[in-house]
Amino acid sequence: MKIKDVRLVSFRPPIPQGFQTPTLYGGQSIGAYVTDFLAVQITTDEGLTGEVVSAYGGLSLAHSIADRLRPLLIGKDPAYREAIWQDMWRRDRLLYTTQFAIGTVDVALWDLYAKSLNAPLYQLLGGVRDKVPVYASSMEHANTQLYVEEALKYKEAGYQGYKLHVWGEARRDVDLCIAVREAVGSEWPLMVDVAGNYNHAQALMVGKVLEQLKYHWYEEPLRDFDLHGYRMLAEKLDIPIAGVEVVGGSLYSAPEYITTRAVDIVRADVSFKGGIGPVKKIAGLCEAFGMNLEIHTNANTIIDAANLHVIASIANSEFFEQLVPESLFTLGGVEKIHIDKEGFAHVPPGPGIGARIDWDLVERYKVAEI
Repeated sequence: MKIKDVRLVSFRPPIPQGFQTPTLYGGQSIGAYVTDFLAVQITTDEGLTGEVVSAYGGLSLAHSIADRLRPLLIGKDPAYREAIWQDMWRRDRLLYTTQFAIGTVDVALWDLYAKSLNAPLYQLLGGVRDKVPVYASSMEHANTQLYVEEALKYKEAGYQGYKLHVWGEARRDVDLCIAVREAVGSEWPLMVDVAGNYNHAQALMVGKVLEQLKYHWYEEPLRDFDLHGYRMLAEKLDIPIAGVEVVGGSLYSAPEYITTRAVDIVRADVSFKGGIGPVKKIAGLCEAFGMNLEIHTNANTIIDAANLHVIASIANSEFFEQLVPESLFTLGGVEKIHIDKEGFAHVPPGPGIGARIDWDLVERYKVAEI
């Protein structure tokens, strides 16, 4: 079995009717995150296909893959995924191939190979479970009451936790976190994601408050590359600190944070970290050091189904993250990930990822095919 073609289709669906462009961290638009995608389809000489929709990147990502990665993929046997990944990774140095490009292609390769064996991806990776607890993960809201109402909505729906993407204004964020904790009660898991918007003093101050409020984890209070700052926080705070999500270097940058205990929880996903293979390796390293790997999710059903399969193959991972409102973050697929009334995300049964691209949607909003 050899790779015959790599199809790349950029598409830009509109924001779903009734919704505004989501924002984070002081009103920064993330419109491209929910509207600018790339559909990738790898086809073999036997007619099998592996497919994925990128986290984002659209046409620019298509050109990167077409220029740097497609030539090396043609004629390769997809069973040799590790060898292919190593070849792709070497192009990161001189050709500046992004981890997003490598990760997107790697997911499609794993989907293809699992389909060739007629197996769901998580079982091929080594299944641990077939459903995973879910927490709802907010966007930025205009005021505290909207956060409170959303948290209560998802608690009532059976979700097993709620993460606040806060404003990034330390004192205002403290009042927000107190209000949400008071609304949902003392035991329901709450998390905070700051996306690196605090300085050291602010991060320490907010962390001490979150400890008192029994928040479940404290995510990216500083920019991920601030290793010194993370070590300081880890030494002074008891609340678990999560980070490393957007640090470059794929699996090769994680060991310093893990071995020096700069974080307590490592964050990763298959697009941010260069694919399924690297995320599994990071998870193994975390397990060896007694840490959890918690998976970041994205804005479409296909890439998140891949992330869910990986979580289902990892013993040291607690949750599946569902960005909300769901209608903004479940585009691109024929089927949606099923979340039951008890707050579990069910892994698509496969074969492969088990989530089909909505090619009618892709064609309707196609920008270019290269």
